Amino acid sequence: MALIGRVETDSQPGQGALQTVPEMVLRLEDIRSDHDSEWRVIFWASGDDFEAYEAAFADDPDVADYELLTELPNRRLYRVTLAEETNQRALHPIVVEQDITILDLTMTAEKLRLLARFPSREALAAFRDACHERDMEFHLEQLYDEESVTNDGGVESQYGVTEPQRDALLRALEAGYFDVPRGTKMAAIADEMGVSTTALSRRLRRGQRNLLRNTLAQQTNT
Repeated sequence: MALIGRVETDSQPGQGALQTVPEMVLRLEDIRSDHDSEWRVIFWASGDDFEAYEAAFADDPDVADYELLTELPNRRLYRVTLAEETNQRALHPIVVEQDITILDLTMTAEKLRLLARFPSREALAAFRDACHERDMEFHLEQLYDEESVTNDGGVESQYGVTEPQRDALLRALEAGYFDVPRGTKMAAIADEMGVSTTALSRRLRRGQRNLLRNTLAQQTNT
């Protein structure tokens, strides 16, 4: 059974440029490698002076090159090519080696927070050891089995939402239940799903709670 773990560490290659923009938050979009010596990291940046951040790339030895892919009013999408020697200090090689799946990753000037699926406890231990070998702190904030949830039936997703909760939330969203004014009543959604209004209400409340805890509540701690 796979494990879902939330880990915090203190440093990663590429944080040098972030020191000039302490309010900046990076959120990983993708990591790619054409060959062993070149890794490209694609991420969204938000929350500070983009021009100052881009200028700081030139003084960051971990960055070989960068490209601005998308520019929006409040955030920008970058593709950064890491310097070849930087890969030895980065964590992405151990992620690939241990078949760890990154579900969410954010980085600031002070810390990196990772939500990931670890195929085994051995993989988690290997990731921990890799952090220590690179003189990085390792804090395991949360760990749970990706298994059935008896109260709702189904398997927790990366946001801690079970499949029945997800189905209820999406049906309610599509039917306009969350609109102002409401586009439908809970009884109508419950009838369509073949459950009682009490059961539906419970799924919606639990689903919203889990979704908020694993999205917005986590972002406030980055």
